[in-house]
Amino acid sequence: MDGQLVDRLLRTLDVSIDAFAVCQVQRGQQFIVMPVPDIEVHYVLTGTLYLETPGAGTLVCPAGSVVLVPPYTRQAISADAAPGKPLLASDCCDQASNGMLRFDGARGGKADLRFVCGAITANISGSFGLLDTVRRPISENLGGEPIVQLAYQMMMAEMADPGLASRALTSALMKLCVLMLLRRHFGRGERETRLLSTLRDPRLGKAVAAVLDRPSARYTVATLATAAGMSRSSFAREFNAAFGMSPMAFVARTRLHQSADMLRTTNMPVKVIAASIGFASRSHFSRAFRDAYGVDPSAYRRGAGAPATAPLPGLALAAAEERPRMAAVG
Repeated sequence: MDGQLVDRLLRTLDVSIDAFAVCQVQRGQQFIVMPVPDIEVHYVLTGTLYLETPGAGTLVCPAGSVVLVPPYTRQAISADAAPGKPLLASDCCDQASNGMLRFDGARGGKADLRFVCGAITANISGSFGLLDTVRRPISENLGGEPIVQLAYQMMMAEMADPGLASRALTSALMKLCVLMLLRRHFGRGERETRLLSTLRDPRLGKAVAAVLDRPSARYTVATLATAAGMSRSSFAREFNAAFGMSPMAFVARTRLHQSADMLRTTNMPVKVIAASIGFASRSHFSRAFRDAYGVDPSAYRRGAGAPATAPLPGLALAAAEERPRMAAVG
């Protein structure tokens, strides 16, 4: 896939923070984080983070590193290379004086490693998970990027004292950090295998870009296959294998995601929104929207359909019980 197409996909990246916490570890400890169904992004504040995951060996991440951990990955985090005493992260959750949740292996003592962790979702226009195919953690030392340090400082301030639009602001800041991580990763030419599903076949990326550019166009599997330069049957098979959905399901999800954004940010009548994204009638649009979001478009616009953070298992649930308004993971 050429650089322009990768850039086009990354411009439509949506990032949402589902959880956030500060973590502290001492030498001689091995901080065990159980698998969760979210992408986790660590930022090393002080010390060096040694991250061990199944099948991927140990990553050594100095201060300033941003580390992306795939979903459903068991993590063993240490402050040094020596094997340490296992400590389940969920057993050392407390609340810092500023109100932010903290996973404190140091138990109030000197921490040899401090990092912040966010659980995020990341997808392309609400359609497919950008990082769903990542199998190994990705780490880049961004200590020389002042904007990343500033972004994390702002995220921590917002999480400690939430205000108007805190969720939107922190998600935008996290997106900046993820993009900086991916840009460095791609720029060095050491792409994690299958980092983007579309990298497996550049032809699929052409069809994806066409839908993202013009979601309201009249698409069929045949027209999308033509855009990809493939036969209809090969395109349908390869698309489903890469993205876990049919080409037309991708079109529908992209349209509905765009319509949800228009409902939140404009005063356009629902009928006009439906027509502008390619639905033949308001009734058809309303049915499809209700199936996807659980409420009809008008109720969604009034706020009844505001996206809610899904309950997180394990460690995040433990944190959420201590501070219901802000779940956290370590």
